[in-house]
Amino acid sequence: MLRLTLAIALLLGSAAPSAHAADRLQRLLDRFLAEEELDGGVLLVSGPDIRRVVVSGIADRRGERPVTEETRFYVASVGKMATAAAVLQQVEEGLLSLDQQVRHLAPDLPLGKVANVNRAQLVHLLDHSSGIPDYITDAYEEDEAAKPERLPRNGALLAYAAGEEATGPVGGHYEYSNSNYVLLGHIAGLRDGVPFAQVLRNRVIDRAGMGSTTVGADPRDRSLAHGYTEDGDVSRRSWAATTGDGPLVTTAGDLERFVFALFRDNRLLKPETVRRMMTPSENEEGQGLGVALWKDRWGRGVGHDGRYDGFEADVRYYPGRRTALIFLTNGNQQSDEALLDAVAEEVFRR
Repeated sequence: MLRLTLAIALLLGSAAPSAHAADRLQRLLDRFLAEEELDGGVLLVSGPDIRRVVVSGIADRRGERPVTEETRFYVASVGKMATAAAVLQQVEEGLLSLDQQVRHLAPDLPLGKVANVNRAQLVHLLDHSSGIPDYITDAYEEDEAAKPERLPRNGALLAYAAGEEATGPVGGHYEYSNSNYVLLGHIAGLRDGVPFAQVLRNRVIDRAGMGSTTVGADPRDRSLAHGYTEDGDVSRRSWAATTGDGPLVTTAGDLERFVFALFRDNRLLKPETVRRMMTPSENEEGQGLGVALWKDRWGRGVGHDGRYDGFEADVRYYPGRRTALIFLTNGNQQSDEALLDAVAEEVFRR
């Protein structure tokens, strides 16, 4: 945080005119990408008195194609918010209830050897208190590296969690697990009687007006940002992801639409459901139903971040300020710095 704090002081000096906000945000983004050795990125700030989108770097090394506002990024676990919103719609409609047991909701999956499935309820999946072990095991990572095209892209991924130890008692602890959201996506598809991708299209993507968002992506699509690590272009694994733990490929603008549709305008869920979504878990005050929660000097916030090989995303919404901060990049940071901490300082200190 020290480097970015110093950067803000150098960039801002005394109070600067609001007309130069885009320039200051551009310089923050450029500096961050350079320091963290990231190929490209998009930064969006949207609130009652400001809307700025700045871009930097390249989306594809082969053609040196630049990042634009329309560039589509894989956003990893940010997509869990969309999965949660779809499932909570089903709860509102009486298709599901938070206290239903998972074993009754996914009878088609061979879950007998997956720890805690027999006792976990839907709510325990949503707030990561199920204790169900993560399917991303050593065996999964070996298979993903060796034969990614053969990996299941549905609830069958839970086979990798079979035989793994529970992370703790059902409902009595917090442990983040991607298995929870693979199960949620599978359950949502069963309840609506369509593939999970169509559930998200019907319940979230179309309702929020997210016209540039897909579940998974076609590698031939030239709107895509390619994700890079030290091993080179690792994008295809992310573009193939279609399960509830990280299904979306999208733009900063579409994430802005999603955040406002969900948290500001109540176009995806009823106000009381959104309040429940933003109620801290008994086991972890920073976790709601499908969302991360926090309080900082700028107020209470809700959102989610995401990270996978070659891609990172950070989405924040401050309800008291009705302002969204969104950062997407096609690389992985070298440090634990958070660009949006610096952006919040720039935007809210005025």
